[in-house]
Amino acid sequence: MADAVLLAAAERIFALIEEQAVYHVNLVRGAEEEVRKLGQELNTIRNVLEDAENRRLQDKSINTWLWKLRHTSYEMEDILDEWEYALLKLHKAPPKQKVCSFIPSSSCLCFNKVVARHEIAKKILNVKAQLDEILEEAKIYGFKIYKPKAYPLPEFGRDQSTSFINTEEVKGRGRDVDTLVDKLMGNGGSQEESDIQVLSIVGVGGLGKTTLAQLVYNHSRLEGSFDPRIWICVSNPFDQAAIAKGILESIEKESSQGAVQLDELLKRLRERIKGKKFLLVLDDVWTEDPCDWKFLRNCLEFGGTGSKILVTTRSERVAETMGKSEIFRPKMLSDDDCWLVLCHTACLEWNEIETFVDIGKKIAKKCSGLPLAATTLGGILCFKRSLREWENVLNDEIWEMKKAEDELFRPLLMSYKELSPTQKQCFLYCAAFPKDCKIKVESLIGNWMALGYLGSNSDDMELKGKECFDVLVMRSLFQDFNKYRYGDEIKSCKMHDIVHDFAQYLRKSGREEVAGVVARSTPSRTCDPSQVSNVNEFCTLYCDEDSPPNLCNRVVRFRVLSLASCDLQGVPYEMDKLIHLRWLDLSGNELSTEDLKFIFQLYFLQTLNLSYCSLEEIPNEIGNLSHLRHLNLSRNELKELPKKIGNLKQLRHLDLDDNDDLKELPSEIGKLNFLQTIILPRRATIHIPEALGQLTGLRKLMGFLGGSGWSKLGLLKNLNQLGFVKLYIRLDGMDLKGIVEDSREANFSNKKYIESLVLVFMDEMGEEGSSRMDVIDALKPHPNLRMLSIMYYKGFKLPLWIVSPANQLRKVELHDCYRLTSLPSFGKLPCLEELSFIGMWALEFVGREFLGITTSTNFVAFPKLKKLRFEMCGKWKEWEDITAEEDESPAFQVMPCLTVLKFVYCRGLTALPHRLLRKARSLEMLYIPRSFGLKRYTNEEGTNWKFISLNNPRLQLRDRL
Repeated sequence: MADAVLLAAAERIFALIEEQAVYHVNLVRGAEEEVRKLGQELNTIRNVLEDAENRRLQDKSINTWLWKLRHTSYEMEDILDEWEYALLKLHKAPPKQKVCSFIPSSSCLCFNKVVARHEIAKKILNVKAQLDEILEEAKIYGFKIYKPKAYPLPEFGRDQSTSFINTEEVKGRGRDVDTLVDKLMGNGGSQEESDIQVLSIVGVGGLGKTTLAQLVYNHSRLEGSFDPRIWICVSNPFDQAAIAKGILESIEKESSQGAVQLDELLKRLRERIKGKKFLLVLDDVWTEDPCDWKFLRNCLEFGGTGSKILVTTRSERVAETMGKSEIFRPKMLSDDDCWLVLCHTACLEWNEIETFVDIGKKIAKKCSGLPLAATTLGGILCFKRSLREWENVLNDEIWEMKKAEDELFRPLLMSYKELSPTQKQCFLYCAAFPKDCKIKVESLIGNWMALGYLGSNSDDMELKGKECFDVLVMRSLFQDFNKYRYGDEIKSCKMHDIVHDFAQYLRKSGREEVAGVVARSTPSRTCDPSQVSNVNEFCTLYCDEDSPPNLCNRVVRFRVLSLASCDLQGVPYEMDKLIHLRWLDLSGNELSTEDLKFIFQLYFLQTLNLSYCSLEEIPNEIGNLSHLRHLNLSRNELKELPKKIGNLKQLRHLDLDDNDDLKELPSEIGKLNFLQTIILPRRATIHIPEALGQLTGLRKLMGFLGGSGWSKLGLLKNLNQLGFVKLYIRLDGMDLKGIVEDSREANFSNKKYIESLVLVFMDEMGEEGSSRMDVIDALKPHPNLRMLSIMYYKGFKLPLWIVSPANQLRKVELHDCYRLTSLPSFGKLPCLEELSFIGMWALEFVGREFLGITTSTNFVAFPKLKKLRFEMCGKWKEWEDITAEEDESPAFQVMPCLTVLKFVYCRGLTALPHRLLRKARSLEMLYIPRSFGLKRYTNEEGTNWKFISLNNPRLQLRDRL
């Protein structure tokens, strides 16, 4: 768990020794040899951490050893902070001036070189003694040595699943079963029927993926459609020969003798399945390497038309490994369904249910929709027949129950063991957040970075954090995702309560012993015990208006501190001790310039949030923060930025949004060579210096003002790493030709990394402005673009590049383009998944050209579209339907993947295209709020509803917002 922290500490030790030589000082005189040995010992311990981590849950004493190591690692990093801080102070101090430190001490905080040397050397010797003791303990356990970054795949087993199931025991899965059966029968897919199709059930351990697969496998509709039907429990490792042998034995109804070579097995398998329409269930797949099943997949392609493979896995990455795989994510059970499962497993008689129903439903709510949790708790309650016993179960933490540890956490433990050491500690840190807490992804990665989990390589820490988060998402350890409006990036998420309990369970062992050591070593009578415990465990403290800060003299080990919206009257005086801070959020508090000068002496800050702080100026002392990577100054009253901002050489993210009085950026912005994101004020007419064009590493640019009287779009010419761009383009009729040339100069067509483009037009031209389309045409992006949003465009037509089949667009939004009278052929876009039209006031008719129809045979319009939305299209009266011949032709497909269709405030539309919607066989939700002309569809017994729901028996209608 301390791997990254130890590596960073070892690297810092040797770097600080070199830095001392540069400053011609020695702050560790008398301990030089111990310092070098300390660095060597850190590397020695790192080499056995992998084995210790793998054995920690089987041997509680090893867990305690790891917690001691973690505590010592942070104590050591604190000393290194003090050492580096003292060097910085000596370097910055004028000659013959006393050097002041914020190192916590019982005496005066000011010290000279002699005092600093004595204190630092003494602390290093103390931590060296602790590390020596930890090393001696390590010898007792006989840890195996692994090379750093070599993560051997842990071996673990699971009871082999079968296709047999008692359907009486399953609750709340009827709708999911029907959906999956429809997909396997060929409804709702967009792949060619001749290709073998893979359908992957993906979800967290304990969600009931295997149960769902068993229900589908045994469904009566599949019995006559697939022959043979084969069930294989895969687990780990993925053995192609064993799987091929299992398939052969299932088909031949006898044990497969003789052949053991993969080639011979695959030849026999090919002959057995050739031309046959089979259903193969691969339960519990873990491999993420496409090569692991390449030969088996090639062999299975010899199956008959319509053959299907149904996979269950916890990892979305596994599903992607399987090739052309459609992903299905089962929802959590309702609380009522959990109660039914709990009743069944607890063996309650009908006459007992009334006695336990109130408390039982509270226990069922504790399951948070996870079927395995309901089954496990039901098993715990099976022999408990008093209300007091049930109340004890209700009040206990799940992770404190022995049966939960053995049964409920076992599938989660399998997922956990697949993580690398870095990913494990990042996952465990999430236990610091309360249950059901909305976790901001950017803050979470910043916290990981602040705690040293992502290593010490300053170039790629954010990227490493993003990759780590993506792995946890892929393994279904997060849920309830909230994405940014533009693009696919996740803004926030939550952790399922049971997964949170599991993280708590993993962290709890060993804490008591270490907590005792920590408490004895730092006595205090003024601290909140829970506050101290949280800091000791996570080096993190989040305060808010409901839990005001109490920064007592004992709590000085913060790496992460949030005082957001705490109604502070200036910064707390205790903050002078918090020199170890890496991540600080002071947003929502009124701060003065003197407060900022105080904060800007926390030299190790990596992330600083000063949004909503009523700031009018930023002092030059901000240049002290040489480690700063993320700076949020949004929603203040800034008029200018200091030139010293150019000193922030490590800065990656700068947010200046909603500083409406900001007039210009200093040219020193061009010195921020590592800057990746800059968010400019949306409503300020801000001058952009040419130096911005030097930031060739920039990946996200929001709020750039171009066009008439504003900055030149040509400044963006060489910013070829841009992935997200939001432009405001002013058109006033003056020099329109020059704006077109300037737009072309921006060279968007060569920015191959661009994924999201938002164009906001500030159009002051009259009706005569016929060249608007020339501007948008000149901004034609690279075909790799995935998301396009166009707002307030007053042209009568859109350029043809928007609907080019070469585009990779996934999402398109048109907002308030109120002069567009028709829609181009969006149906040609092969990857489009979401399409929205909002405020299209001139639109009256949507014709067949919208579908992009080119032929009546083997044609698919909108092959990947999942969501289609029309809103505030007040004059829209008709959507042209497809012909009867096209309706009857199986080779003519329209929107085969569409699940959600919305008509909001479309009051003139009186009828829907019935034949077209019958083709959309995956449609699940139809919204028609404030679209009064469509009220006839609210009668589910009427002919209009029956027409469009004929092929969609699960279709639901909503007529309210």
